[in-house]
Amino acid sequence: MNKYFVLLGILISTLNYSMEIEENGVFLEKSVISSIGYEESIQNTPKNIQVITKEEISEKNFKNVAEALNSSPLITITRDSVGESIQMRGSGINSKATVQVLVDGTSINPVDINHGTLPLNSISLTSIERIEILPGGNGVLHGDGFTGGLVNIITKSSVDKTGGYIGYRYGSEQENIFDIGTSLKINASMSFILNYSKENSHTNRDDEKLNSEHVDFTTLFNLSKTDKLKLQYSYYNKKNKTADLLTKKQLNDNSSQSGVDFDGSYLKNNSNNSYPLLDATGDILDKSDLRRDEFSFNYNKKFSDDFEFNLNGSYQKNTNDVTTKESTYANFGSITNPFDYRNYYADNIGTFTDEKLKINPSLKYNYMKNSYLILGYDYKEQKSKRDFDNFMDMYKTYNLSSKKESNGVYIFNKTSIDKFEFLQGYRREWTKYNTTKNSHYYHKVKPIFLNGGYVDTGLKTDYIKKSTYNDSYEFAINYLYSDTGNIYTRFEESFRTPAPTEFQDKDGTDYILNDLKPETNQTLEIGIKDYLLGSFISLNGFIGKTKNEIYYNEISHGKEWYYGNFGKTERKGVELNLEQTFGKFVFFENLAYIDAKIKKDSKNSNSEGNQVPYTPKINANLGTLINFTDNFSSILSFNYKDKYYLDKANKYEAQSFITLDLSLNYVFNNGLKIYGGINNILDRDNYDQEGISNNEILYDPANGRTFYSGFTYAF
Repeated sequence: MNKYFVLLGILISTLNYSMEIEENGVFLEKSVISSIGYEESIQNTPKNIQVITKEEISEKNFKNVAEALNSSPLITITRDSVGESIQMRGSGINSKATVQVLVDGTSINPVDINHGTLPLNSISLTSIERIEILPGGNGVLHGDGFTGGLVNIITKSSVDKTGGYIGYRYGSEQENIFDIGTSLKINASMSFILNYSKENSHTNRDDEKLNSEHVDFTTLFNLSKTDKLKLQYSYYNKKNKTADLLTKKQLNDNSSQSGVDFDGSYLKNNSNNSYPLLDATGDILDKSDLRRDEFSFNYNKKFSDDFEFNLNGSYQKNTNDVTTKESTYANFGSITNPFDYRNYYADNIGTFTDEKLKINPSLKYNYMKNSYLILGYDYKEQKSKRDFDNFMDMYKTYNLSSKKESNGVYIFNKTSIDKFEFLQGYRREWTKYNTTKNSHYYHKVKPIFLNGGYVDTGLKTDYIKKSTYNDSYEFAINYLYSDTGNIYTRFEESFRTPAPTEFQDKDGTDYILNDLKPETNQTLEIGIKDYLLGSFISLNGFIGKTKNEIYYNEISHGKEWYYGNFGKTERKGVELNLEQTFGKFVFFENLAYIDAKIKKDSKNSNSEGNQVPYTPKINANLGTLINFTDNFSSILSFNYKDKYYLDKANKYEAQSFITLDLSLNYVFNNGLKIYGGINNILDRDNYDQEGISNNEILYDPANGRTFYSGFTYAF
């Protein structure tokens, strides 16, 4: 690792020395909206925040939202069989419940965090104005599930003139992406934005495929000088086939293989592999068909210079049809051979559905210069369903229906006195659960002369009804010691309540209700932001303590698992962001360090003092943008994600993820842009996912060196 940092450091240092400083202090004046729900400058935001602008998205030629986010040192993206998760500040394996991804203030995280999909790439890059990344707790404004951080994707909300664009990208592994869209300005009061994209690609793994389609339509109304209304609809469909993780031997033999056991030779206790053999058609990989619809609106009204009203609302529905093959066992005996137990691959066919409704009105009152009071309320209704046509040949019936309903009220105040800003916030949120599970276990695992070999529990119905309330609060002091610099400190307590499906454990054939508690997180942070000697600098340190952190332990997929609460975990770290402009050169250096430890574990004291699983200690991103001419530019970036442990015993360790990427752009004066690039120039062996099975690490190989090229034409 060190040699990569040294080589790139020498390059950047040499160029730094040879350039003259160009003064530019406008970075801190950029506005963000994620911290309070209303626009605020970065300097007036007492939190660490990173902004990925639409210009940066274009310059670096990101393929999708996941690739853009993964370039940030504040974020680690992990992947599993149901998609991506975003980790921030050591949020760990349950980050779908603690790090929220918002689109214009509306969370797109799944309700069912174990089987639900985080649809990161359901947002078209061309529709994005900027992406705001805030690590740490944000519970006062947003409520439940914001203990680890948030990503707010802000889409475009204005049209200057009628126009459009078309684009195409082709890359290694038969990557094909097509984009087209238009912006129509009817008059000063009405505008429309329409975007469409389609991807048809293979991957570096045999038989893996991805097909996706996205369309979004936005209507913008300027009802008056003080009234604005934004209506949005988006549709996304993704169909993909996913290869299995590979053992170390498979990886060494052929890292591009699918890992699928076509002939049954991997099965144990079935030496002759006589039942059933899999049809070697290449069409037995895990398959998923995700469909997503979302309707949202935002209404903003300025009654006067002092009063501003904001209303957000959204409805979204995700439906994912999943087909997999799962290893199981059964008795295939007869009267003459009643104990013929064999392992085989059974179908696992089901549909996972999430529905979310949210209404969020708020009122802002400006009562002094740079001072305001915000009052807000939000209502959230979240539903999830699991319906299985076949659950590994073990159930006649298996379905689950959950509802989680919450009401929250919050107040946030900022008072400015000279160069000091004092901020206080408080939220209370009430949550109700209502879950029904129907299951009929019917599995042929007994001797054949006992009930035909079947264990038959009959139809069982379990109900879960719970209610709870939780509080979140924060205090901050921001000192604006110069026109460009500020130093701040803040303290916050935020919370994360269990998902409806987390209240049940399973032990063989029996489902058992647990007493899972909400987790609470307290974070103390101090930081500084400034523009000094030609460089933007943001430096902060933090320490966070979590009580009753929720974790999941799967012993056997579909058969045995349990949820629990760590007594205490602790996270501390440092985040550093630098950016300099020297003539035609722009340099960026970003580093995040996190030390996340289990301090108390009531179920296993041996894990106390160990690292929280899935939490890399160091993330780094540095590089340079060179504007050779007004039309031609390049970006060279180095990305490092540290190794991490896969288990709380810290026995199994995933390796680091390192890439060196090059992007080239040429923009013609007529609106045409052609681009190309090389990802993973060093052709390093990286892994998109690593897991544990039978005391062995399994691997999903990431792309080696890949190439891409494309064009966009704006008119």
